Amino acid sequence: MRELFSTFAKDAGGTISIIAAVALPLVVGLAALATEYSQVLLVQSQAQRAADQSAYAAALDYASTGSLATAASTASAVVAQNGGGGLTAATTLVASPSGDGNQAIKVVTSATLSLALAQVIQRSPSVPVSATAYAEVVSSQSGCLIALNSSGGGVTLSGGARITAAACGVASNNTVSVPCGTAITTPSVTYGSSTVPSQPCSGITPPSGVGSVSYARAQTADPLAGASGVTSATARLATVRAQTAPSTPSVSGGGDISFGYNSASTQSQATADGCTASYAAPVWTLSCASGGTYNFGSITLAGGQTLNFNTAGAATTTYNFSGSITTSSATAANFGPGTYNIARGILNTGGVTTTFAAGTFNIGPAASACSGGGIYSLCNTATLRFGGPSIFKLAAGVYNGGGASLVLGSGTSNSFQIGASSDGNAYYGGGGALTTFADATWATSVFQMTGNLNMGSGGGSCLTLGAAAQHDIRGNVTTAGGTTLGAGVYTVTGYVALGASGGGDVTCSGTTVGVNGSGVTLVIGAAGTPASGTCLGQAFCIASGYANVTLTAPASGTTSGLAVIGPTTGSVTAGAALAEGASNTSVSGALYFPNGALTLSGGASIGSGAGQCLELIAAQITESGGTAATSTCAALNAATLSPARLVK
Repeated sequence: MRELFSTFAKDAGGTISIIAAVALPLVVGLAALATEYSQVLLVQSQAQRAADQSAYAAALDYASTGSLATAASTASAVVAQNGGGGLTAATTLVASPSGDGNQAIKVVTSATLSLALAQVIQRSPSVPVSATAYAEVVSSQSGCLIALNSSGGGVTLSGGARITAAACGVASNNTVSVPCGTAITTPSVTYGSSTVPSQPCSGITPPSGVGSVSYARAQTADPLAGASGVTSATARLATVRAQTAPSTPSVSGGGDISFGYNSASTQSQATADGCTASYAAPVWTLSCASGGTYNFGSITLAGGQTLNFNTAGAATTTYNFSGSITTSSATAANFGPGTYNIARGILNTGGVTTTFAAGTFNIGPAASACSGGGIYSLCNTATLRFGGPSIFKLAAGVYNGGGASLVLGSGTSNSFQIGASSDGNAYYGGGGALTTFADATWATSVFQMTGNLNMGSGGGSCLTLGAAAQHDIRGNVTTAGGTTLGAGVYTVTGYVALGASGGGDVTCSGTTVGVNGSGVTLVIGAAGTPASGTCLGQAFCIASGYANVTLTAPASGTTSGLAVIGPTTGSVTAGAALAEGASNTSVSGALYFPNGALTLSGGASIGSGAGQCLELIAAQITESGGTAATSTCAALNAATLSPARLVK
């Protein structure tokens, strides 16, 4: 035996062989452990990813169905599709680990991983792998402030700006930025960026009664994309772009009559024109048989005179004027009912009060410019009133000068077709002017302006536009005074600028008015935008001293819940702006600018009305300089934000 060990010790090669034989299983085992440990880590990662995906999907299902069985089935399907490695899912409903009182779906994914090589050094042929995820079930919130673009500014606040959305969510498909000194109050925030909302001073807080703000990273779909109310409203823009002005009436025959102090010549011409004229200074009375057609040239009324023009005549009587009606410097002129075809306009100037009974008025452009401006069909710098219901077909627009008063129609069954003046205006209102367009709600009524509605230099003026199913304006709308909008849809091919060049609230009929419209939808095409001033480049703008703007969307009908619809075609990116003291703007309904930015600046505010349902949807939303946006109830055109979030 001693010799055997002596021989073994002296044989180095034998020693190495024995050591190698003893170590080889250990080396193989360690290699097996390293290989299969890597495999375990891979399966563990797959298990966690599958747990996260399945928990979130199951929470969404549970939020919509309230069924745990349905949620569990969804979780198992997601794991089977995305997990691999023989993973299974166990789904339960538990209290959320966030501690905010919400429930959560808990999903535990598990698998048993078979071991092959590792069996060299251990007897166990497998190892268990599992992962756990919690997805909190959040009370579903409707998005009332949504920035749609996945690039650009998202929702951005600065300079003391704030957003208050107590009963609805805030969403951005890009970033949400709430720097120190700014604030968002909302129950939920959905964001699409890779980074969480920036709030270095914890500026995003829940409203009273809500434990915490829920956050979700997700893209929010445009809730109004393809909506029938939007598509039908914007489709009308093509019709309005194609509308044309009424033509000038074709009138011939008749002679001119001057109602002055020469009674003999006046009476003689009236007789030649088929009527009679009598004079009891300073009043002229012209009488014509009812139901006939009478041709005149021009009528003029001298200073200090009063004219009663067939005031007892029938509505079936037709009066043709190859010239104009001019009442400059007279005391008063009163015209009876009937159809008036006037080739060369009506000029009512010099302090006179002129009234027309109800009728049909086809009026061409005047022969000369109105008060140094353009050539219009109606030129009024005094007081001019038309009874109603009346039909107006005015080839060259309406001018109501500074301090003048104009009433077009009465009742509900009026109709308006108004072309553009030589300076592009279908309506021009000067400073301090009072203008009323009566309702046009009869079955065959129309309200058409083929030209601009221009009250841009009319500070202190009051304009009332009556109700109509459709108000079609081929041009721009600018104001500097108080404007009351009758119910209906306003389709504007250009832009709408309130206070772009100054002006602001006015006391109209005892009420302070900036812009006031109930049951109103504005549809804006932005074929052009302001070239200068506060509203530069905007499709819709409220600026200057407009502190009393109230717009309420229709409560029913095609455009229910839609207050302002901006351009929706991809090539038009003009947006909306509230600026320079446009405070206390109250909008109930949606402001929808899917391609353009919505900007609040200079102390502007929107949504101050109690109980209103304000919804802001734009490509991006920016607030600065002490501005505020407020919605006090859930959105009318709700975008449902994500009702689930991963919490652990």
